[in-house]
Amino acid sequence: MQKRPTHAAITQFISTILPPKANDVQLLYHVPRHPRYDADTARVDQMVLSVTPTPGVYDFIASTASTIPRAALPRPPRTICFLHRPFSLDRRRVRRGTLVVASHTSFDEILTVGWNIALAERLALNVGESICVQGYKGDPERKIGIVGQVSVPRSILERRVKQEFGVMDAYKGTCEDIRVVAIMNAFNAGEVRRVLEMAQERGWMQAGEPAGRNVLYLTGQPRESGLFAAKECGMSVVCVGHRFAEEWGVRYMADRLRTVFPSLSIKEVNEEEEPVPRANSRD
Repeated sequence: MQKRPTHAAITQFISTILPPKANDVQLLYHVPRHPRYDADTARVDQMVLSVTPTPGVYDFIASTASTIPRAALPRPPRTICFLHRPFSLDRRRVRRGTLVVASHTSFDEILTVGWNIALAERLALNVGESICVQGYKGDPERKIGIVGQVSVPRSILERRVKQEFGVMDAYKGTCEDIRVVAIMNAFNAGEVRRVLEMAQERGWMQAGEPAGRNVLYLTGQPRESGLFAAKECGMSVVCVGHRFAEEWGVRYMADRLRTVFPSLSIKEVNEEEEPVPRANSRD
């Protein structure tokens, strides 16, 4: 039987996929509060991954109320939980010994529709010569996309996107022949123009009008200003939705963990977060 990995081994591996950033949540979001806790020796039986803390997540990580003495109960699986948006986690419900790790900003940049090298390769972009779209909302270091060359019919690209995400809304441009794909974590008129300018500077655009006829813009949520700008320049757009983009990242991480830690039981939870009770307002 293979030896179970430790907390330290798993968190170090996650850091190679999602490098910590100064403006991100703490990777070690909820650490077991026990005087003898040691990440280098704490073993793991299962890993639970989810976008948010949902009822299904708590089924794996929460303590279970019981009238039976704890010593008489079977030992629950030693668990690590990964959350992309951990902000509503109820730490009081987390079982003793369970580690919760998190990544918000880095996950958004690298594993949704942004600077997502893995997704770009699956969509046949020439990643080695692709451009990083960087700078957004006052943060000049923030990576929000990748623009690269392809030579694929639009219909085939749309089919590949549907295979990756399970859903999509397609807004067809003026040409079936796609030469440039932009995978972007923002969608407005300014970003549409920025993608066009980058492609033109690299000489990837063919002369003539409309300017974006050979470009496909892949993003999360459809935005009116972005759709209007894309239509004006003949650009094709595919939107997969914010939630499905996040779930793609969770699936990718789960697959990587299964490969690197074959003895680990990997659980993916894809469901809506349970509502947070609101305090009664006073008149």
